[in-house]
Amino acid sequence: MEKIAVIPVRSGSKRLPRKNYKPFNSKNLAEIARDKCLSSGIFDKVVITSDDPFFEKLVNCNKVDFLLRNKNLADDYATTDIVIDFIFNQYSSCESLLWVNSVSPLQSIQDIKNCGLRLNNNDIDCVMAVNTLYQHCSMGNKPLNFNPKNAFEKTQDLEPIQRYIYSCMGWKKATYVKHRNEGFKGLFPGNIALVEASVLAGILIKYEEDFILCSKIGDALNFNDMIVKPNNKINNEQKQNNILSDLLINH
Repeated sequence: MEKIAVIPVRSGSKRLPRKNYKPFNSKNLAEIARDKCLSSGIFDKVVITSDDPFFEKLVNCNKVDFLLRNKNLADDYATTDIVIDFIFNQYSSCESLLWVNSVSPLQSIQDIKNCGLRLNNNDIDCVMAVNTLYQHCSMGNKPLNFNPKNAFEKTQDLEPIQRYIYSCMGWKKATYVKHRNEGFKGLFPGNIALVEASVLAGILIKYEEDFILCSKIGDALNFNDMIVKPNNKINNEQKQNNILSDLLINH
């Protein structure tokens, strides 16, 4: 049974046209994701899937496959669940699938490994990368984790908010297929693990300004692999935040 990393690459994009074709510090977004998945050393196969055969040229070794999708599986109405159904049907020997988003080019190899290894746990059926926020948060103008009638809390004393960042998410095939066959409509059946990812992993490229910002951060960091270890998490996050602040002020 195989552990597979899947890199979805659509040819169309409304908010930033052809973003997956644009060079990002000498490589396109799919190439960056491919190389990080290979470097992680935890996958039996890396699958690049797109509706454009152009991306087949990114197959650079016997661990990389290209899977062509028809236009119906890559248009604006194609939901993640039906693409996962398609991939599981194509790879009968797949045990687990980690969806590695190309639009998160600053996620580190360690971010990918953390999600992939957590998915391998026997008691876990699916995973989602998150950023934990110690901030005052509201939804629909209603406080989520604070009482506005109380004294304004220190942020470190707040109940943290776990924000789904979509840089990586994954599923065990057996659980996913079983629940889908039983009519389950959600995306995360069974026991989900929320896996803390780096601050940079949470920056997704949706618009032109996102692409520019990520490119400048990559240049500033000489970005290869930003690993946030538990014992120096604060220092690394502070370093990242300082770089972000400098970039936003100076550019």
